[in-house]
Parts: sequence; structure tokens; C-alpha cells
Amino acid sequence: MNPQLPPLNPLRVFESVARHLSFTAAAQELHITQGAVSHQIKTLETWLGFPLLERGGRRLRLTRGGESYAASLSHAFAQISSATRELVSAGAKQVLTVRGHTTLFVRWLIPLIPAFQAAHPDINIKLTASVEGVDFKRENADMGIIYGDGPWEGLRNDLLFSDALTPVMAPELAARLPRPCTTEALLELPLLHSNRRPQHWPDWIRLAGAHRGLAVGDMYYEDLSIIYQCATEGLGVALGQLRYLEKDLGQGRLVAPHPLVLRRPRGYHLVCPQSRADEPKIACFREWLVARAAEGSA
Repeated sequence: MNPQLPPLNPLRVFESVARHLSFTAAAQELHITQGAVSHQIKTLETWLGFPLLERGGRRLRLTRGGESYAASLSHAFAQISSATRELVSAGAKQVLTVRGHTTLFVRWLIPLIPAFQAAHPDINIKLTASVEGVDFKRENADMGIIYGDGPWEGLRNDLLFSDALTPVMAPELAARLPRPCTTEALLELPLLHSNRRPQHWPDWIRLAGAHRGLAVGDMYYEDLSIIYQCATEGLGVALGQLRYLEKDLGQGRLVAPHPLVLRRPRGYHLVCPQSRADEPKIACFREWLVARAAEGSA
């Protein structure tokens, strides 16, 4: 036993008492007697060498140290509970945790996962969303999908797909444009900008050989999913990543009336620590996903 680790039963009892500020409620929650609760708290305080609770009349209060300790214990027990749920749900399967952007997950990766699970039933894919990159030193992730130019030091990286960006909008909005669509007419419409990808529209406009400054009616968002939904509702023109929008374009929810597509090497990379690149579950998913990405048409 770790000599720095207190006995676990008293910790569990103290965490419950701290949440309820009541021996009675803790006893009911843990299905033990109130006397047993009192005994466990005394055991923990004796082990620590100082009190965690202040008992004044009928009121129970945490000491300053007890309050901080209780918060840490609540977090620790929540992590244990989450890990247990994951273990039970996975059973004997391996869990592969992939970190990336919500929009990429929803619009591109998730529709592919059922085929992977059917081909590899022994591996469960767990997705964790983040607007930032992945820090393998601090985060519990096996792999990540990040946007940029690459490569990244210490990481194995495989390009899934590169930028293929073109203006997309609702059919009702596109009906206001001439045919064929001209750059000048398109840029008179409200543009939907990404605060996280601020250069996308300027780069497309430059490629089109046009000029456009800030305009009344333009809108700016942090979340790309919101931008696409706004475009679908006819609120403006989004610069769409074609890999994300194949279904929307195919089913007519969005249209791409202008022929110009901004293509460049920058894109989405599947990454993992170089030291773990050959682990069987990581190598399996990487090879499968890279092959699926190569089948794309955008």
C-alpha cells in the first residue's frame, strides 16, 4: 500500500459528507449507519492529523483545508466513475481515443466510423472534441486530427485531405446571382467569416483576382458548424471545405455556383506520437482512415 495514500473507505465517506454537509444524508447515500460515517471521518482525520470538519451545534462546516480536499476528491471520484463506465462499455475491446475538431468529426469522420467498427469490432473509437490542437503529454489521447501545414516535431503525421474551399450558399440565395455566377455579384452578398480561419476568404478573393473590404451584413463566427448552418438558412455565403459538404451539395441543401476552388497543401493531418506509431490499434486505424481519405473525390 502507498504510505502517502489514506484508506479509501474514509475518503469515500468524507467526499459524501462534504457534498451533503450531513452525516445523515451521507449514511443514506452510502447505505451505512450514521455511526459508521462518524467512525470513518474520525479515522481519516486521525490519519491526517487535523480536522476536516467543524462541528458547531447542528451545523456542519468544512474547514478551509477540508473544502479544498473535498473538491479534489470529488474530481478524482468522478474520473474513477468515468473510467469505470468506459471500461464496462468497452469490455474486452481496445479503446482508441481520437482528439479533433467537432465540425470535422460531425461532417467527415463520424459517418466513416461504422464501417471501421464493422471491420474491426475489437477496437472502440472514442472521440474527444477540442478547438485547439492535441497535447499528447497532457491529454489522454492516442491520436489527433489537426489542421495546418505540418510536419510536427515528435509526431507521426499523415495528411488526410488538403484544403479545397469554394463559396457555398442556400439555393434561395444563389437564385439572386447571375448565370454564370460572377465574382463581383457573389462578393456583393453577405460573407460568413471564421474567426479561427480569418485568411480563408481573403485568400479566395485574392485568387479570384478581386478586392473586397469589410462590408455591412458580413458575419463572424468561432464555430464552423454555425457558419455552415447559417449558410444553409440563407444568411450568407460560406467558404466551404468540400470534404465537409459532399452530402449537403449532393442533396441540394447547399449549392456552389462559382467555379473557383481554392486548393492548397495545407489541410487535416492524422497525428500520433512517433514513439507509439507502430502500436497495433493506432497503426490499424491510421492505415484504414488514410485509405478512406484517399477515396474522397474533393
